[in-house]
Amino acid sequence: MSSVFRAFCCTAMVLLLLAGRLSAAQAPAPLTFCVHPYLSASELSRRYTPLTEYLGRQLGRPVMLEIGNTYDTHIQKIANGIVDIAFMGPASYVKLTSQYGKRPLLAAFQTKEGKFFRGHIMVRKDSPVTSLAQLKGKRFVFGDPASTMSHYVPRHVLLKAGIDVKQFSEVSFVANHDNIALGILAGTFDAGAVKEEVFLKYEPQGLRSLARSGPVTDHVFIARKDLPQETVQALRKALLQLSDNPEGRRIISGMRSDVIALVPADDRDFDSLRTIMTDLKRAGVDL
Repeated sequence: MSSVFRAFCCTAMVLLLLAGRLSAAQAPAPLTFCVHPYLSASELSRRYTPLTEYLGRQLGRPVMLEIGNTYDTHIQKIANGIVDIAFMGPASYVKLTSQYGKRPLLAAFQTKEGKFFRGHIMVRKDSPVTSLAQLKGKRFVFGDPASTMSHYVPRHVLLKAGIDVKQFSEVSFVANHDNIALGILAGTFDAGAVKEEVFLKYEPQGLRSLARSGPVTDHVFIARKDLPQETVQALRKALLQLSDNPEGRRIISGMRSDVIALVPADDRDFDSLRTIMTDLKRAGVDL
């Protein structure tokens, strides 16, 4: 190999390396999309990976999925600007905004009922309990203490029915909604509370509803407080247009089967939940 050819090869390699470095430097940094752990990590990954892939294509930059460890750590990550996009339960959103201020709202779930969802207080089908009053002295299970439909809303339903959790023989908190349903079916608990989606999933296996909650504003997508406005607008547009095409509709139904579209969200949508949480706080519930 001649010295001229060797020099040419070395120069070419240097140019290629420099081009690669420049390309990497110019490539936009990935965005982090975090989901609160209302179901198992594997199930949430299955549900939300298609959405992150879709958003990555729409924005022309990678979007990485992250599952929060707990509801409270999820809120803290958003408050501290550690994640760029977040999917939040309503109560978590209320807690975030009351403590740390508002964040850009991107979109909300919409079902046939509107921007609302409901929950159930439930027992096993063969349970002798037929009313909320008969739950006194029973073993009751909630989900995460910061969960909308597996703690705050059913706690409010019980409060309005004149039932204090001190009247249960045992009160437990478990990681997610599926664990609540499975624990009741296994006989570990006598009763518990979950969102309607989870109740309907396990009802055929032997669950019965004692009470259905009123409607509460559904889950929302928000952005980091200081995310560039053009990125916020691009995310909002991509989410709101999901229901306009077959792929988007598959992504939506994959996140939750009863959701038909993602629609604009308004902070005022959460005022009724704020009232519920205020009632609970006045009753001594730790929020």
